[in-house]
Amino acid sequence: MKSLRTVGLAGPIGLGILCLAALLVGSGRVSAEITEDAKKDFNRGVELSRAKEPDSAIAAYEAAIAKSPDYLQAHINVGALYYDKKQLTDAARHLKAAVTLDSTNVEAYKSLGLIHLQAKDYDASIAAFQRLLVLDPKSKGGWASLAQALKGKGDSKGAIDAYTHAAESDPKDPRPYCNIGNIHQSAGRFAEAIAAYKKSIAADPRFIDAYYNLAISSQQLDQDKCVPDYQAFIKVAQGAPKWKTKVAEVQKIVGEIAKGGGQ
Repeated sequence: MKSLRTVGLAGPIGLGILCLAALLVGSGRVSAEITEDAKKDFNRGVELSRAKEPDSAIAAYEAAIAKSPDYLQAHINVGALYYDKKQLTDAARHLKAAVTLDSTNVEAYKSLGLIHLQAKDYDASIAAFQRLLVLDPKSKGGWASLAQALKGKGDSKGAIDAYTHAAESDPKDPRPYCNIGNIHQSAGRFAEAIAAYKKSIAADPRFIDAYYNLAISSQQLDQDKCVPDYQAFIKVAQGAPKWKTKVAEVQKIVGEIAKGGGQ
């Protein structure tokens, strides 16, 4: 009988990618005297960013930093632009400068952690997110991103603990428990996976990923009892364009089981 594959991480969670718009706010906190010329360059960088001219904006922010090396918000903004261009080394350089200038800046640690995560530098990413969580222990996005970094490093237990914190921070978000289920399922712990997917569905009864992955684990655990779980998936996913192919595959599997062809 055909076996389906797990849907991966349940969507970008919490932090997602750097949000440039959130960073382009005023001149931010400054750690030293900022020259008037540097402020002019900074403001030009903001306008160029809003005009979707990233290369020119980067040049303007770099000019501001050259004139005032401790210009915190300029480091944060140009780091975001470098991140968008996938120039991760330059992005990390500026965000490291930002957290050096202000060791309590939550947004800077968040951004730095994401940059290291994108670069698969999991140890550095974990360190940044751990510092973020010291500053903001209830950060759902911080816990979720820490979980992704821990999972990338191969620390499944740590990732599950971090996703659990994320779930507790927002009980209505189904993604943390779904991701916990995916970790268990990948390790062959199907009963634990099912329990996690059920918690995900309880958080959001319309979250299709959890129904689909629960049915896969159910099939692996006991093929004779998985049909109701597949039928639950079909019911919730029917009509969703993204799931059209999967629904057809599942309908075929259910038909095979009904014919006794799944042995």
